[in-house]
Amino acid sequence: MSYGQELFKDKRHQRRTQRLQPYSRQAATFAGLHLACRLPKCRRAKRCTGCWPAEEIATTHYKQFPPCVMDNATQSAINCASRELEERQHREWLTAGYSQEDLDRWEEEAEALDDNPTVPVGWETALAPPIGPVARKGR
Repeated sequence: MSYGQELFKDKRHQRRTQRLQPYSRQAATFAGLHLACRLPKCRRAKRCTGCWPAEEIATTHYKQFPPCVMDNATQSAINCASRELEERQHREWLTAGYSQEDLDRWEEEAEALDDNPTVPVGWETALAPPIGPVARKGR
């Protein structure tokens, strides 16, 4: 068995990928992949809404991404969009009054979630700071 096959059978990797699926869909929408998606529901919704079933997520390389990512070109597009969104969000959190230490702590907590097999798996387990207007510091 190769390293890649072992990686995809790793439950920790699947939990992490499942937790990141909403962010992948947001990046796919930002990259415009929904416009040519093979799923009609994404084209109708004018955003990426596709997702692999929970038991299939990350069982192959492309199943780490939404279903519209099926080749290297679309993977590159979603990776670039993801980096751009991450940079924007980082700047927004710093502007909202969060410190770099807060952001580092949240990242460590997210990594700890990946290492803890007792944490229930679900879409809502993603750790992120509250970004609503009420939750921002100083408001």
